[in-house]
Order: sequence, then C-alpha cells, then structure tokens
Amino acid sequence: MIDIASLVLGNLQDSIESAFGPSFGWFIGHTIILLFALMLIWIIQNRNHIASESGWGYPNLMDISVIALITVSQYFVYVNLLDFPSTASWGLAIFWTMTLRWHILVLE
Repeated sequence: MIDIASLVLGNLQDSIESAFGPSFGWFIGHTIILLFALMLIWIIQNRNHIASESGWGYPNLMDISVIALITVSQYFVYVNLLDFPSTASWGLAIFWTMTLRWHILVLE
C-alpha cells in the first residue's frame, strides 16, 4: 500500500500507527489527509461567502495567509536545513514572522 500519510503527517502518522496498529493507523492517517483536502476544497469553493460574511475583508485574509506561509517556510528551513529541534523551530519561525510583520507595518 502507498503510504502518503507518512510523507504528509510525519511523526504524527508514526504515533497514530503505534497507537492503532499499522493497518488501522494507515486508514486513520489517510482519512485525516482526505478530510483535510476536502476541507480545503470546500473553503476554496466558498471563499466569497467566507470573505463577505465573516467580517474579515480581503486584506485580512491575505495578511493571515502570508503570515502562515512565511511561518511554515521558516519552520521547514530551521528543521530541514539547520537541524533545529521542532519546538524551537516553531518558536523562532513565529517570532521572526511577527517581527518582520511589525517592521513592515511600522515602516509602511
């Protein structure tokens, strides 16, 4: 069987497999990925309704998206290229993303 869940979920998939066994863990991991993909599709299809009814405008949603993208990108750099621990990488990524955002807003 193809194990896409291990590639996407990483250590979480290993924990799921150790808790539920290899077969049922494979099923749960792939179900999580399927539900996440369906949720993303649903969000993309309803983006206009979400943007108009949530009280957040396009600039807010773009700001959140850019912050999330920069934070995740930095996390992968810290973990994969610099071999930092996962917790420290999340802390550094969030701190430097918020610092960068603050500098952009102040200097703008």
